[in-house]
This record gives sequence, structure tokens and C-alpha cells, in this order.
Amino acid sequence: MKTHALLLIATLLSLTGCGGSSTPINNATNLDHIYTYLETEIPEAQLDPASCVNYSQACTVQQLPFIALSYPQTRREDIMARVVVSHDWMGARFQALLTRLPTEVITLMGSITAIVIADNIRPSFYWTGSGAIYIDPADLWLTNEEKSTILKSPDYRDDFGELLAYDFFHRFIKDGQYAYFYYPLDGAQERDIEDIVVPMASLLFHELAHANDFMPQQLISSLDLSQTTRSELNRLAPQRLNIELATSYPLTSQELFNHAAILYQGTEPTEQQQSDSAAYLGSLMQEEGANHLYSYLNQAEDVAMLFQASMLKKSFDVDMDSAFVIKPQGSDLSCADYLVGWGVRNRIADTQTKPRAQFISQRILPDSDFNNFFDNLESEQTFPALINWCNTSLSETRRTSFNNKGKVFRRGHQHGLLIR
Repeated sequence: MKTHALLLIATLLSLTGCGGSSTPINNATNLDHIYTYLETEIPEAQLDPASCVNYSQACTVQQLPFIALSYPQTRREDIMARVVVSHDWMGARFQALLTRLPTEVITLMGSITAIVIADNIRPSFYWTGSGAIYIDPADLWLTNEEKSTILKSPDYRDDFGELLAYDFFHRFIKDGQYAYFYYPLDGAQERDIEDIVVPMASLLFHELAHANDFMPQQLISSLDLSQTTRSELNRLAPQRLNIELATSYPLTSQELFNHAAILYQGTEPTEQQQSDSAAYLGSLMQEEGANHLYSYLNQAEDVAMLFQASMLKKSFDVDMDSAFVIKPQGSDLSCADYLVGWGVRNRIADTQTKPRAQFISQRILPDSDFNNFFDNLESEQTFPALINWCNTSLSETRRTSFNNKGKVFRRGHQHGLLIR
């Protein structure tokens, strides 16, 4: 076991790299147009947050401290001092949203240096180069005017896995119905702030899980202020939660690791992988403790997916559905055309998944008691064989419930990225 743990540490260190920052590979290749939303007095030793998060330089911890280092008793107004935007409405919306999100979100933000929201960020991500989270504003807009300022390019991962016979879907359900609806950037619909609370909480729980994994708040006082953020995150790498999870509760299916690389990194599939069925891959996941195929991309995503589902359930009584679906032929498809080869609702209640989810939740939020929550989770539900993805009730007789067309039925990358 000790050898396995050392191997995991060495692997993570090699992935994370050392020294100065590198530019993340995504749509937001240029952030020269961003600015700090609020004009606040900046301590002499610190820099304007916008200058430390736009890829132009590798700031030291002193130049842009983690929020909990500057504000040990973090308040919403403290967080707003670290919001960086491309448009004023994004900062105003985030400020309004903070009053509606669970209080745990405020606590979790102690492990980041800033929140960046810009028109060209897609997908959202956490970046070790700055210790900040970068938010796609597609889940923040309310009006058509706001929507018009946002980049409309697709998520670059959308076409990965085109040659596969299956796809992997997830969604969030409350009382047998969609917990929230999808509003496309090219549509004319508007929405109110209550429409974005759950999807934004979902995204933030995921990205902030990364931040608290890579920068546990109990270690913040041990940081060397003269070193860059990335170098300090690298120095503390052996103490990351994802290493503990992978050591104590490992995922072992190499086939699922390989398929995650295809679907989320664009690796070319072999002929055998092209023919692997949804039912077969589901049978492999059934034997393990993951709640999403994305968990197999790397062990940090395993932590984030478990925490995201756990906190949505705890905060909003929202369940996550995860499913390998059979990929249909044709172009004008609705969710009813996608048949489930294997799927579950509330996977965190599974006997193998629950201890993993409870372990990481308690470690990320040590001052919260998760025992009662996990002890009282209702059982997971298995999807009936070949049920269509429209059927949110999981009833074999209910054939349709939502029939919009288009990529709303694709993977739905509400989980964002980790960029080292």
C-alpha cells in the first residue's frame, strides 16, 4: 500500500509540473480584457487580483493571497473583493447569487485566490497557476442583453468520442423532474435568478472541491508567502485529498480510465473501444465506487464529482442521474432517442460509493457533520432496461417528459475542468 501511495504522489507531481505558470488550453486563451469588479483598497504587498489571474505572470502567495489567508472569517463582501470580470453585470450577478447559495460555498471559497468571470471562458475551470476559479457566464445571465455579451463557441470537448457506440450522460433531478432547465445562448428566452441557483451551486461545488483538495484550508497558515502559488501547491501535493481517496478507496478499472480519456480528453479509440457497449461499460462501473465516468479522468475529478453530487443532495435534495446511453443514429434527435444501457440515480447511496463520498465530504468541510446525512440517504435507483433518457420518473410506462432538440441531451459539462 505504501508503494502504491508513493507512486500516486510521483504521478501527480509529474502531472502538475514545477516553476512558472503555463497558459491553460481552452477557449479563454486571452484574458487581457478582465478587471477587478470592485474598487477596493489593496494592501501594499498585494497586487490587483486581475493582474495575477490573466496568465501574464506567476504571482507569489503574498501578491495574491488565498481568501482565507486574508480573511480568516470569510464574509461575502470579502469574496467580492476578489471577483474579476469582463463585464459589470457578471460581478453584480455573482454578488446577488452569493446571498442565495448555501453558506458552505462561502467557507469553501477560502481556498481560492479569486473568482474570474469572463465572456470567453468555456468551460469553467480551476487553475493551479493562480489558485483561482474561472467561471463560464453561460449559467449567470438573465437577460438577452447580458447573453449577447457571451462567447457562443461550444465546449471544445463536445465532439470527443464521436466514434463510440455509447455516450455518458448526467443530469440533476428533484422530485422526479429536472432540477433546472437548460437555456441556450442562441435562444430568445430570459430567466430569473432562481433559475440559476442550482446550476451555479453545482458548478461551484465542483470547482471549489478542486480548490480545497489542492489547498486544504488547515494548511494555509503554513504557506511560504514569498513563493508562487503554483510552487506552494506543488510543495503540498503529497497531502492532497485525492491521493488519500485513491489510496484508501481506489478505482481500478483500466477500461473505464481508457474510455474517460477518449470522452473527455479526445484520445483516439481503438476498434474494440468503438464497439464497447453502454451495458458492458455500465457493468464495469457497477463494480466500483465512482458516481460518474468523469471520475476516471484523474483522481482529482473523482473527488470533485463525489463532492458535487453529495452537496447538491444535502443542500437542495437534488439527485444526480448517471448513465451510459446507447448512441442513436441521425441528426435531429431528442432525449427520447437515447436509450439507457446502464444508469443509476443517487449513486452516492451505493454501498461502495457512499463511504468514498462521505470520506471526501467530511475532509473538505471538517466543521460539518455528515454522519446523519449519509446515514439517512434513500437508496439509489437503477434505471429500467432500455428506458429512454426523457423519462425522468424512471417509470417504464412514461415515455416522454421533455422533448427539446439538440445538444442539451449530450454530456452537459456542468463539472468544469481542473487545469494544472
